[in-house]
Amino acid sequence: MSIKKTEIEELYIGSYQRLLTKARQMLKDDDDAHDAVSDVFAKIAESSLKLPKGHEESYLMATIRNLCIDRIHRLTLREKVERRLTLSDPCMTAIDSERERITEMIDYAERALPKQTWCVFQLRFDEGLRYQEIAERLGISERVVYKHLAKSLTKLKEKYNPKSI
Repeated sequence: MSIKKTEIEELYIGSYQRLLTKARQMLKDDDDAHDAVSDVFAKIAESSLKLPKGHEESYLMATIRNLCIDRIHRLTLREKVERRLTLSDPCMTAIDSERERITEMIDYAERALPKQTWCVFQLRFDEGLRYQEIAERLGISERVVYKHLAKSLTKLKEKYNPKSI
């Protein structure tokens, strides 16, 4: 459906707050949430996003959800951890302390793990790839992927939680 400027304005006024709330819930970042909602309406204005007549609201909600998922997938491991920590605890000193600990752990893993193990660790936890995808990308077996991940987690446990081993 081609949409007129006045219809876009009405849709914007009627839907913006609900879309923004959904984006905030998913992205855990106010600025990024505003950008995501603005991107959706920009696509409508450019006519690159076609809205089905009578289902505009649900289509917009699905669109914002998908856009947020895409943005989350593009985040680095460090950004994902920081976003989760920022909103998980109201006590900022605890958040800062935990953020420093996670950053330290990631930096340690990058320094201490063999290159191939670090690469597998990054592909799994930074890019969210499955074992099979990692194996295909690196030209190794899924069993070797599993061994590298087990090795990386064991090394991190030895350093940061030796009682659990």
